[in-house]
Amino acid sequence: MIAPEYDFAAEFPPPPRAPRVVVVSSVLLGLSAVAWIAQAVAAVQTRLVRLQAHEAVPPPDSFTAFTVVFIFGIGLVTALGALALLVLALLNPTGRQWARIVTWIIGGVMLVPAGCGLALSRLPASGSETPSTIDWDRIAEVTDELMPAWVEPVATVSGLLASPALLAAVVLLALPRSNDFYRSRRAGAFA
Repeated sequence: MIAPEYDFAAEFPPPPRAPRVVVVSSVLLGLSAVAWIAQAVAAVQTRLVRLQAHEAVPPPDSFTAFTVVFIFGIGLVTALGALALLVLALLNPTGRQWARIVTWIIGGVMLVPAGCGLALSRLPASGSETPSTIDWDRIAEVTDELMPAWVEPVATVSGLLASPALLAAVVLLALPRSNDFYRSRRAGAFA
């Protein structure tokens, strides 16, 4: 017995293609997510090397467990946010309005701490020196010896790409061409 031929293409037309602005936004979102993950890996590696150097130079710090948990917690939150951005980069070109809204929310949540960190890094350090028994010069030497060569270039490149790419992706999703695309998809879903 042969099944009758049925023209599925006539019944279900292909969805409209995403405009270039949405595609570029998704590419930037994916690039930003990869950069955030690379930045988290480099930051965790840097913190662990500094912790090893601090423990190698007497007197060792007694709060190492808390420091390690905090470092991995920050890295985990950053990596989870980046993975969410990666998933959203795949969903945004499909025209799902909720994906665009979630992109704005997660993008904003990730951009605010990045902006605050940038602002805080520009503040001058306090001029007060307190006497310390820790040999900071020796810790810096040990850190330089232990630090893998890949960490600094990865941290620099990912730091330069992550936030600007995310900001550009979020802005592109708010442009009129993007709005028209998401409105047409929503209107088509109810028709």
